[in-house]
Amino acid sequence: MKDSGADPGSAPDIRNISEVRREAREISSVVLDVIDLKGEVSKPGPGVSPCGDKGSDKFYTVHHPWSVTGVSVEDMKKAMERLRKNLPGKGWKIVSYGPDASPSKSLELVADSTKKKFSISIRLLDRTKRANPASLKALISADLTSACFQVPKGKAVDEY
Repeated sequence: MKDSGADPGSAPDIRNISEVRREAREISSVVLDVIDLKGEVSKPGPGVSPCGDKGSDKFYTVHHPWSVTGVSVEDMKKAMERLRKNLPGKGWKIVSYGPDASPSKSLELVADSTKKKFSISIRLLDRTKRANPASLKALISADLTSACFQVPKGKAVDEY
C-alpha cells in the first residue's frame, strides 16, 4: 500500500495516533469476526512505528500483529476461505491469495483497504508438520499495517 493511498507525491493524511490505533483495533476485530474461530487470540495491541525514511518525529505507521491458535488446521483452512470470500464485502481488495514464498508454502491472503488506508497479511501456519509437532501449534497469523500518517501541527510522535 502506498504511503497515503493517493498520489505518491502527496503528503500523508494528518491524524492523531490514538485515532489510528483505535481504528486498527476495530479493523482487527472485524477481520476476527470474519475468521469466526473459537480459538485463543493473542493479546498485544497496536503499536507505532517510524514511517520509512520520513521524519520520525512527525510521521508514523500503526502496526497490529495478532494470531489465533487452538483450533484444527482444517477449521483454519475454512477460515482462510471465509476471509477470501467475505473481506471484499467489507471494503477490502484481495491483492493475493495462495501459497507464500516460504519453503512450507503457507497459505497467505494479502488485502488492502484504500478507504481506511490499511493493509493486512494473514497466513495459516501449519507448524504441526515439523520435526517436533508436539511443541508447536498451528496458527493464523495476521499483520495489519496502516499507511503513513502525519501527526497534527504542534504535536510530535512520542510513542515509539
